[in-house]
Amino acid sequence: MAMYTTPILYLNMGGEMLYVLQQRLTAQGVDSNKSAQVLGDVTTALLNPKILTTVFEPSPPTSISCIRSTLECVALSSIMRLDKASMNKLFDLMIMLTKYQLTVSTGPREVILLTLNHIDAMHEIVTDENAHECINLVHQMLIDLYGNMTMGQVWHMRNECLKVLGDYCIRVSVLLRLGLQNGDGSFNIRSSEYDEKYTKYQDMLNGIKLNDTDCENCTIGSFALFGNRGTLLGRNVYSPSYGQSPESIQNKLQPLKDVGIRNELRMLEAQLGVEGACGKTFNLSSFAEDIDFIDDQTDTCKKVDSQNEGEMINLVVEDLKSNKEYKNTLSHRYADFVVSEQESSTDLLELLDKVE
Repeated sequence: MAMYTTPILYLNMGGEMLYVLQQRLTAQGVDSNKSAQVLGDVTTALLNPKILTTVFEPSPPTSISCIRSTLECVALSSIMRLDKASMNKLFDLMIMLTKYQLTVSTGPREVILLTLNHIDAMHEIVTDENAHECINLVHQMLIDLYGNMTMGQVWHMRNECLKVLGDYCIRVSVLLRLGLQNGDGSFNIRSSEYDEKYTKYQDMLNGIKLNDTDCENCTIGSFALFGNRGTLLGRNVYSPSYGQSPESIQNKLQPLKDVGIRNELRMLEAQLGVEGACGKTFNLSSFAEDIDFIDDQTDTCKKVDSQNEGEMINLVVEDLKSNKEYKNTLSHRYADFVVSEQESSTDLLELLDKVE
């Protein structure tokens, strides 16, 4: 029987909780100071030394109900308030993302690496130096504990974790959207760049400690503090850059940045457009060349013809100038950006990802 399943379940589910809260706070446009306070409070509570002492004690696999009651207290440690329905949806997401990651992991090292990915994310989420020291300590506790286990022991522990999560089969929209889950709730196991091929060489590897793995002839992730984990598992699936290489991210960011600037200039030009002595409008255009626009729905690039685009912009400008309600609309537009304190409160039930 595996005696150290609880730390894996607790830290991975807790990490997924932080991802959900971070993504929803950002999507809702909650004040950055409030968001930082919520995430900092939750992370500090998650890594409370008293809780970690209990979590890392050797014990038979802990039930999800016990882990949930602890994580509920962690989630409610901040100024954020969750009702029962919101809490249920939050835990469905946490459980299914953790179950997916453990299910598709390719070997014992990846089980620990995906947990370290969650720990790494905590470094990025919080800014307090004391919290960073605590996170570093948790990282060292993981390596000291699991690095000295054999690969067979860690893999058995992973199987025990999946048994604990076995009764949960919930369709989660983020997994369905990424093609990682099927309509019946099962997971779509894809080939990935990181592959330990553990099941293929299991008989040879079972007795080897994780820290003694030969790294010369295979590409495996690092256990070092801030090391390259080498696997996507455990990273934030809500991030727009999830699954993309740094090069592809940069290639997409530049066109998006240019499009955003150009759209802002168009709007400003339209709003400031006035007839001059020569019958010309004030022009803020600073883009002479064609650019590629990215369709958000299909991620396909569509080439825009400069001449047609110019004609379209002129039509928009003329339409705005001739619109009698345009000035009245602009004069009231400021009200759209004023949000009262009561209106800015966050309803987690509406913010949480759709769980079917």
